[in-house]
Formats: sequence, C-alpha cells, structure tokens
Amino acid sequence: MIKERNENAYGQKRSGGRIVAAVMVAFIDSLVPLFAQNPPAAPPDLARGQKVYAERCVGCHGADFRGTDQGPGLRGNPLMRRMSVQRLHNIIKNGIPNTGMPPFDLPAPDLDALAPFVRSLNSQAAESNVPGNPAAGEQFFFGKGECGSCHMVSGKGQPVGPDLSNLGDESTVDEIQSALKEPSSHITPGYELVTVKLRDGNTLRGFARSRSNFDIRVEDLQGKLHLLEEGQIASIVEETQSVMPPVEATPEELQDLLAYLSRLTGVKPGALNTHPPPKGGAIDFERILHPQPGDWLTYNGTLDANRYSELSQINSANVSKLELKWIFTAPLWKNLLPDTSYFNGNATGCRRDHVHHRPALGLRPRRPDGSRDLELLSPTHSGTGWRRLTRDKSGSSDPWR
Repeated sequence: MIKERNENAYGQKRSGGRIVAAVMVAFIDSLVPLFAQNPPAAPPDLARGQKVYAERCVGCHGADFRGTDQGPGLRGNPLMRRMSVQRLHNIIKNGIPNTGMPPFDLPAPDLDALAPFVRSLNSQAAESNVPGNPAAGEQFFFGKGECGSCHMVSGKGQPVGPDLSNLGDESTVDEIQSALKEPSSHITPGYELVTVKLRDGNTLRGFARSRSNFDIRVEDLQGKLHLLEEGQIASIVEETQSVMPPVEATPEELQDLLAYLSRLTGVKPGALNTHPPPKGGAIDFERILHPQPGDWLTYNGTLDANRYSELSQINSANVSKLELKWIFTAPLWKNLLPDTSYFNGNATGCRRDHVHHRPALGLRPRRPDGSRDLELLSPTHSGTGWRRLTRDKSGSSDPWR
C-alpha cells in the first residue's frame, strides 16, 4: 500500500508537471502571432527621406538645408533639435496654419522616411555614430593637433577656450566640422577677442568676458582676469577672427578627431585622471598652505577646517568703529524650492587677489548706498564650467569673513 501510494503521488507530480508545461507551451504559442503583428521597428530609410526632401521640400528649405526666403533652415536649427520624430511627422502631414507651411499628403512610406531624415539633420553628434578611430582622435587632440593646449576634456588640457567635455551632446556633427575647419564662422559667446588700449600706453588682448557702460572684464590668453574701468581705457578694438586657427590634419586624422569629439558626452562619475594643474592663474599648493593676507583659498577656511580669519585689521581697539559695507539680500522662501540656485546653498566663498569667488546662490552683493559690486567669470575648480565672481574695487577686507 505504501509503495502504491508513493507511485500514485509521483504519478500525480508527473501529471501536474505535464499540465504546467502544456499551459506554458500554449501561452508562448499564443504570443507568436502578437510578435508577428508587432515586429521590431525597422531603421528609418534616410536615403529615401533625402530623396523625398529633394522632390518636395528643397524649394522652401534649400538644397543645403539652410533655408531660403520662403522657409527656415532645417540644419543647425536648435528648435528642430528639440523636436521628436513624431512631432515632425505630424507637422509635415498637417502643416502649420498661418505660417506658410502647408500640409503634405504623402504616402506613408515617404512620410515615415522624411520625418527621421529631417530629424537627422539636427541629431546630436553623440547619436550619429561617426566613423573613425576615437582613440587615434584623442591622441591627435592632445598630441600633434595641440587642441589640448587651449581646450579641456574631463579635466585634462588647458582652460583657454571652451570646455569640450560635453561637446557630443551639445553640438551636431556639422557644427563640430564647421568649428574645426572655419572656427571664425561662429565664435562661442564670451570668447570674442578684443584688444584694449589703455591710457597708460599698455595694451591688453584677450576674451571680453562681460562688459557694461562703465567697464569691461577681459581674460588674457594666459587665463588672468582684468577689470578695466572706463577711465583706464583709451580704445577697444573688436576682432572678428577666432583665436583658434583652422585645424591642420590629414583627411584620416580629421575623421578620427571628429569621431573622438562626437563621443564626448560629459564628465563620467568617479575620480578623474590626475594631470598637471592648468597654466595661467593656477594656485600652487604652497600658497594654499600658507595663504597671503587677505586670501581665503579654500571653502573650509584653513586646511584644518578652521573657519576664521587671521587678518589683523580688526581688533579690540577698532571693532566698535566697523561700518556696514556689503549687504546680501536672500529670498529665504526660495530655499524651500528644489532645482533653484537657492536650494541647499552654501554661502562660503573664496577670495584671491581682491577677487571674490561668489557661491552659486543667485545672490549679488549690494552696498548700503545702493550700488552693486562688479562681476567677473572664472573657471571652476574642476575646469568644466564657469563660476561668477565679484570684485571689490577698494581692496577692502574680505566680506565673506
């Protein structure tokens, strides 16, 4: 009896397993028609899209995609870059009322090819899978091409020109090619060259970082910032040429360089490779360890994190005579709003050579008489962006302390 029960029990298990297997097979078989009805989307036929464009769109948008007096350019157009393929599909099909863009009743295959083709004219370089050898391009960038003598990538190079760490996500392939071959055709804002003749006979050449009716802030080609007030300036000559020369490379080197630059999509998490500090305005460790009077070179005060000033101008004999010189107006209610410059802000700044490195709080110091300070731009400590600075013209004690 025991043996019979065991056999029956095992028999039931085997029977149950067969039932489960049969159900799974039936379920999988039922999915096959669904996959057949919805196969993976085929890649767009860009060649067909280009042919349709030549037949139907070139009259208004131009054979070079740069536009005519009848319609806007479709290449190098930031607005187009933000549009999805589906939105372009709808615009082509339905038109845009009262704008001169008519609807096009195209066969579905033509429409499905044209919309991705138009989108491809503004695709980010990182999406384009540019052919070439990126490793060889990187070697050319930091070697023979000497691009790294002016540009930085992920903290490597020199911060004379724009940081290129995220170039592949910020530019199209055409824009990168144009910048390499004709750098003066479009100069990045903030990198316009000027030559300033001073009343004392000296001349300063560099980038016009910012200017007002009363002053100009110039960063020379060694990376040092100069605040020049109206009374110091005899004349300012605007230069139309970029300081960057056209790249000199063989066709293969140029293609490899393009492949490298198109794949730059930002600084990756983790520690960066260590490299010598950039030239021009860099601070050596000895100066941080033994700061000059008036300097505040780290965000934690001294290296042992003592947040106090060793300046001797303020003491028990004159502290009662101190006068208010700077006011920061902080909209405290905005501290509760995330994704703003006020949220979780750190109000500790740095100071070097009478220049205040203002923290990113969206604040701007104001004097009690209502006048404001002067602002400059300086590379961030990582070399991947720009930090706004304030300059105390009087050279008075650091207001951060």
